[in-house]
Amino acid sequence: MSTEPGTPLLSVENLTTTFDTDAGELVAVDGIDFEVQEGQTVCIVGESGSGKTVASESITQLVPSPPGSIDGTVRFEGREVSAMSESELREIRGSAVSHVFQNPQDALNHCYTVGWQIVEAIQVHEDVSKAAARERAVDLLDRVGIANAATRFDDYPHEFSGGQKQRVMIAMALVTNPDLLIADEPTTALDVTVQAQILSLLDDLQEEYGMGIVFVTHDLGVVAQIADYVVVMYAGKVMERGDVYEVFEEPAHPYTRALMDCLPGGERAAGGIGGTLPDPTDPPDGCRFAPRCEYAVEECSRGTQPEEARLSDSHSVSCVYYHGGRDASVITGGADAEEGRRPGSPGGTADD
Repeated sequence: MSTEPGTPLLSVENLTTTFDTDAGELVAVDGIDFEVQEGQTVCIVGESGSGKTVASESITQLVPSPPGSIDGTVRFEGREVSAMSESELREIRGSAVSHVFQNPQDALNHCYTVGWQIVEAIQVHEDVSKAAARERAVDLLDRVGIANAATRFDDYPHEFSGGQKQRVMIAMALVTNPDLLIADEPTTALDVTVQAQILSLLDDLQEEYGMGIVFVTHDLGVVAQIADYVVVMYAGKVMERGDVYEVFEEPAHPYTRALMDCLPGGERAAGGIGGTLPDPTDPPDGCRFAPRCEYAVEECSRGTQPEEARLSDSHSVSCVYYHGGRDASVITGGADAEEGRRPGSPGGTADD
């Protein structure tokens, strides 16, 4: 890695991604910021439709233009990605930065063997013979836990299970020993045993390669296992961010707390969070989560998303309850918590 001491591996500032649609301008990512240090795992978490995938693809400018448009600053190893030419972007995509996309069933080409596809990826980035590329491909398949890798090299994607396909995708992403791995929902649709194996594999590979990881997920259970730092997104905005221990031990935003209540054993485990995400072509004023928030007050629906309040050196939250002398214990479970709940809200009492 070529990052100067003290420089983040990845720095994202005011990232905004929009799409021109027949219904108007759709704002998928709306001015988000985060950093990734070398060897660090940053999890971007939120419900489906929160903008997580678009944010991850905007890092390397993968969003097609038109209809998409990306603004803001993205710096990778100190270089401004957002100002790179297409040829410069091609140099870092798949080499210094690799993606593991959602749904390996669609990402793999079913007309070719998995070995051929890995060899092709190797030869795109390295001037090596086919025999040398094959040897390296077999080694990668073995390294990600594909049993009998030399034999499975000549198998087609349909001959692999879902978990094995995900391992193949990870092997392809590791072809160039990337400094940054962006993994978008890599454990979705996998049973809990295979999911645990994939997470363990990523942890082992991170330790071996020293790479940073941006891990996109809707599953806070996964976040708890692998994250160093958490960015909670909702409707294109960051609601809360911080060290994983601080966020899990002291969740500050009502949305973060609602997500945690959806975990097994939580208050919302059966029914989820009431309501739906706002229309991205017509987002509400104020806090994006206010229409679904049981603690919302009139101020929550005015102006723009509240400025982030810093709770510690590594923990901040975007919520009006942390401004203007309001009592944040209403949200975090203080003695007067019930007084702040919206009348008739899911958490309110029958007499509200």
